[in-house]
Amino acid sequence: MKQFYAYIFVLILLMLSFGALSEVRINGFASIVAGQDTDSKGFANSPYTDEIDFKPESKFALQVSADLSQGLSATAQIIARGSNDFDAQFEWAYLSYDLNDNHTIRAGKLRLPFYKYSDYLDVGYAYPWIRPPRAMYSLTFSTYEGLSLLSNFSLSDWDIASNLIYGNLDDTFFATTNPTEGKLKDIYGINIQASKDWFSAYIAYVGTDVYIPTSSIEGAAQIVELIAPSRGTEISLDYDYGDFLGLGFTVDYDNWLLNTEWSTVAIEESLTLDTEQWYVSLAYRFDSIMPYISYQETESKRKTLSISDALIPEQIVPTEPTLNNFLQSALDGQMFEYNAYTIGVKYDFHASAALKFEYNRFNDIVDIGSLGSFENPESSGNFSVAVDLVF
Repeated sequence: MKQFYAYIFVLILLMLSFGALSEVRINGFASIVAGQDTDSKGFANSPYTDEIDFKPESKFALQVSADLSQGLSATAQIIARGSNDFDAQFEWAYLSYDLNDNHTIRAGKLRLPFYKYSDYLDVGYAYPWIRPPRAMYSLTFSTYEGLSLLSNFSLSDWDIASNLIYGNLDDTFFATTNPTEGKLKDIYGINIQASKDWFSAYIAYVGTDVYIPTSSIEGAAQIVELIAPSRGTEISLDYDYGDFLGLGFTVDYDNWLLNTEWSTVAIEESLTLDTEQWYVSLAYRFDSIMPYISYQETESKRKTLSISDALIPEQIVPTEPTLNNFLQSALDGQMFEYNAYTIGVKYDFHASAALKFEYNRFNDIVDIGSLGSFENPESSGNFSVAVDLVF
């Protein structure tokens, strides 16, 4: 927490520096979350074990924004996560400039607009669940460094908002399972949202060149390269093009709240599997109490690879069956799928705080090498309780 306080001190100094010239606003949020698995199976999409733990999903954040007048503003957000030993990091840090009443350009470290709740992904108070459905909100990164153009306008009775982005990302991917230093280069994308009365919808597309040299894929590539030196790089994640397509809609009518989102992720010309994920959630408000249920699902698209066609010259046919089996095992080793049911309740016991209880039941788990298989899928579950705050 010392680092967290150091960042706060820096932000206060910045605030004092801008104070004479600007209007400064300070906001913050926090989530204190405790959870426990119902068994000791160690499912990848649950950060808990069979012992109660307050650390994996708890977080504290502070955001400072300074209006520098004439359309220029600066925003910085620091966050300390329990999953990162509460080491503070700058989650956001950017400048904004209003080009006119409808368009704003931003530059710096920004949030990638993958999902409906991307802009307030860490603000637990903003959504009914303890955390957004992990099947859908599955990407292990959420920010980038670059530019963003925000636009807002009306079309007939519809309010339209778009976010056009470009930038890069240099980060540690899969930090909690298989830490890998990697890069996303030339990220571009757009998120368009439309709303009218009680209905809203969005569609998002993000494309990038991917360099994430995970140990499993790089190990397979090295073995292939021993046999066909010119072909091993074809299965590496060496700036291959990857893309994300997502869409969803929300119905917020009277006391009913319906959310659903769907997405697909694919990387071309590499030893990876395409994935598809979605969820649907229904909640009902009883004054300050909101019970909810949801269903979520993620699936890897199993595929086969013919090494004689894709990688190895015909003169090495005698090794083809063995290599095909090896690469098929490498592909199958990436299989990850499950479905889950969630039941929970949110209680707004304070104007700026909510208490939540939630149970998740994960079924048909296929996580090759860790938990479950095609022949014997597994199941697991967890309980969690949270207090979400905004200030």
